[in-house]
Amino acid sequence: MDDYDYFRAKKNRFQPKTPIAALKAYKAGFLPISVFTYKSGSTKPLDEKPYDIEGIERLLSRENLGLETNIVLIEIFEDLIFSEDQEIALFAAESINIIENRYNSKIEKLKLNSEKIESTKVSSKLGRLFFELAMLNNERDSIKKFFLRESYQYFSDIRKSRKLSPEELNTLIRILIELKLYKNAEDILEKEKSELSVEYLFQRAELLFRMGQYAESRNTCYQIQNLADILTDKQQMIIDYWLGI
Repeated sequence: MDDYDYFRAKKNRFQPKTPIAALKAYKAGFLPISVFTYKSGSTKPLDEKPYDIEGIERLLSRENLGLETNIVLIEIFEDLIFSEDQEIALFAAESINIIENRYNSKIEKLKLNSEKIESTKVSSKLGRLFFELAMLNNERDSIKKFFLRESYQYFSDIRKSRKLSPEELNTLIRILIELKLYKNAEDILEKEKSELSVEYLFQRAELLFRMGQYAESRNTCYQIQNLADILTDKQQMIIDYWLGI
């Protein structure tokens, strides 16, 4: 049988759903290597259903993905995990583990090398990693809260030694918002802010909105519009939402 016999007679043969499955089948002698090559060449958009499993897996193979990308992937996998196709469901479960294990590996590596790195730098990186893990577990409330509290502790330790950077402060405020500790977030924001920046005003507007202080939130939104030279489409959409437009 040549490699293309597989495609001519595919109705009667095992049809892998993912590149990994195709490669395993090739190594076991069930399929030709051209099947693996074919399964790895899809260009279908990731957000189109039925999902492009090959495209998703290619994206997953990149180890340094950002938080937003990982969140999208987790949402897709949490949908696929209920697939009636057991191979797809297993792929989804394994993929969730891959993403979470990447975070766990980074955390363990940082902890092992903590003596070689300035302590607040380690705490900052660990705090951010635990925050991202919390966001990846958005549908698992108890796990999410556990990671948020771990993250909060690291940033609290930093505050004992120095002032938070804008990025660290933003993450800490997000932690407290996720925990619905709005007053705590407001107190820390006022203590840590260094200037009347657009970023500070966005954080304040969201906190006021979450606390139900809509008039004050609107006034802060107007401050943002007056202070900012240009707002991104995303920023404008957020402001419009807070203003009730």
